[in-house]
Amino acid sequence: MLNKKTIRTISLITVICMVLATGALAAVLGEIINGYETYLGAGMELCKGVYWTGSDYQTENYIEYSPSSAVRPVVVSGSKLCNYGNFSSMASLLEKEGKHVIAGINGDYYVLSNYEPLGIVIQNGKLISSDAGNWAIGFSDDGKAVFGMPNLNISVEIGGTEYQLDAVNKTRRNGGAALYTDDYAYATKNTGAGTDIIFAVDGSLSVNCTKTLTAEQIITTGGAVNIPAGKLVLSVSNNATDGLKAAIGSITAGTTVTLKISSPSEWTNVSYAIGSLYKLVTNGAVVSGLPAGTAPRSAVGKKADGSLVFYTIDGRQSGHSVGVTITRLAERMAELGCVEAAIMDGGGSTSMNAIYLGDSSASQINNPSDGYQRSVTNYIMLVTENKPTGVADRLALYPLSTHILSGATSSFTLKAADENGYAASLDKYVSLSVSDGLGTISENGTFKAEGVGKGNITASADGLVGASVQINVVATPDSITIRKESNGAAISSLAVSAESKTSLTATAMSNHVQLVSQDPCYSWSVEGNIGTISADGTFTAGKQTASGRIVAKAGEKTVSIPVTVTSPERYDDVKNTDWFYDAVKYVSETGAMSGTADRVFSPNAQMTRAMLVTVLHRMEKFPDPGTISERFSDVPDGEWYSKAVYWASSKGIVQGYGGKFDPNAPISREQLATILYRYSSSPATGGSLGNFTDASKVSPWAKDAFCWAVEKKIISGVTETTLSPQTTATRAQVATILYRMK
Repeated sequence: MLNKKTIRTISLITVICMVLATGALAAVLGEIINGYETYLGAGMELCKGVYWTGSDYQTENYIEYSPSSAVRPVVVSGSKLCNYGNFSSMASLLEKEGKHVIAGINGDYYVLSNYEPLGIVIQNGKLISSDAGNWAIGFSDDGKAVFGMPNLNISVEIGGTEYQLDAVNKTRRNGGAALYTDDYAYATKNTGAGTDIIFAVDGSLSVNCTKTLTAEQIITTGGAVNIPAGKLVLSVSNNATDGLKAAIGSITAGTTVTLKISSPSEWTNVSYAIGSLYKLVTNGAVVSGLPAGTAPRSAVGKKADGSLVFYTIDGRQSGHSVGVTITRLAERMAELGCVEAAIMDGGGSTSMNAIYLGDSSASQINNPSDGYQRSVTNYIMLVTENKPTGVADRLALYPLSTHILSGATSSFTLKAADENGYAASLDKYVSLSVSDGLGTISENGTFKAEGVGKGNITASADGLVGASVQINVVATPDSITIRKESNGAAISSLAVSAESKTSLTATAMSNHVQLVSQDPCYSWSVEGNIGTISADGTFTAGKQTASGRIVAKAGEKTVSIPVTVTSPERYDDVKNTDWFYDAVKYVSETGAMSGTADRVFSPNAQMTRAMLVTVLHRMEKFPDPGTISERFSDVPDGEWYSKAVYWASSKGIVQGYGGKFDPNAPISREQLATILYRYSSSPATGGSLGNFTDASKVSPWAKDAFCWAVEKKIISGVTETTLSPQTTATRAQVATILYRMK
């Protein structure tokens, strides 16, 4: 049924979301920048808040619960007290009892070694574990809560004398005495010497009860003792008081003793209870002297009207939530209106799960700091025993809060639930609408953002409670980040090879919140002769080395990054597909040949006589020519090739004609073969030129050299049958010949 609380919630969604988007200041956590409040079921609202601290984020999630008969809080442990589990496994235990779990939060601190809770546990009015002097929260069947210390008094009367016991289902201390039920574990887990007595008992224990126990077996071996089903085990340390040890020693099989458990009257009607290590707020005031340390936190609070707050705040995750101290947690609980509040376990244990309206299964609401949901010893769950009706009663629309860049699109999902919060099928026409001037939405839920401002998308249908979610459309963001589309990594500069392609994308933020956006939201441009960029952010680098910038713009905001384009090769006129590519790479890397200009190799240019002897001179590590006995009239001292020419002449590698060397003359193929032959010390050769039809054109002085070059496959014909000995050689051809000689 639709009650006044429900009606208030539907209207409140819009109000809260609008407040969260304004950047109002929250005194405790910082500036609130995002969030929502949404209806979960009878008396339950899930709230999310994201805050900017000035340097990082805080993210909280909490459920406000108004006590009702339809939904109530319960406490659940594993199948045994010391068994542990995650939300799903714990919820399944309650589902087997006919309790439908709508939401849950992690429970008390526990002993890491055995998962024993530190404080009290009561389930269905049954005392599962005593309080150990810790704070506690108790829940009655009507959902109301009590905060305080149960201060259980546990005693056993033996032979007319009453003796104090330390605990129920807690590890026995050295010198102490503890009582165990089969709810604890399959064995007592004690390790020290002592006496264990197994008792028969009628019924279960509660916080205010008197039981007659009948001794069945006395065990004096010490160590862990099995706990029989339906029985009690009284375990007494050998270092207990002499009086207690004497009383225990008097017990034989059949002896009856009286167990008494009592607590303050406010705990008498508690059906469920859970322990708490620290009280946070008392009578509206923050408790002083709480421990330091920042971490994820969980807490439960009660407001003056009796409503409860089940609270989590994430931590240890920069960029999402850094966490708070326990004092800051207490301050936030007080700020939320809690007059009483107590802590639950935190750190990696902090966890909240809930079934969003219209869903069939629970979702993880917070982000656990370990990256996964930790198994813990107990949970507080919000449950209902009402059954699904199968008839849709209200609509739900998701996502609940959307910050979006103008021009972007976002998909919204419509769901429905019955009056008890269960998912239901939707068989009615639903109208979707958008606040004026903020865009359009199709029947399938695709929203196209336009304009600028805050508003709502609303779903309505005859006979159903409608749904409304917040949208915040931003035309000009505060910042834009350019990213690589392949992995989403932010980049502040880009270095690429010539003619390469790089797919870029961009994201935008406004008031520290990332905006939904797509490629069409941004305009792309380049500065400088670096290449081109398409509308979808694909950058195609130019052919030449260059530097410039890539610019992305959204609204009136622009961002740019420096870009460097470099040719992937040493020379712009040598491509990796050229037949001489490997040869040019080799002679360049070895230093045998260099370019004719910056990034220019001139592969098709003619090789001169001066160039060739300079290459050979470099290959020999620039040896000194020594005393020059005969000079060439056209090779003066000081030219770039002078030392190379005279070195080659002194070694008999080259000869002039008519007193000249003719350094700038293009070198012919037969001259090339001859010079390389002499450079190689004129080895004997068995080569033949018989396969070439123009062999007769080879000069006599070059015949041996050509035979050697052909035999060694250093020089081949320009075709299969022609040598062309008098044609000139190009720089690419010389590089290739030297590559073959390596």
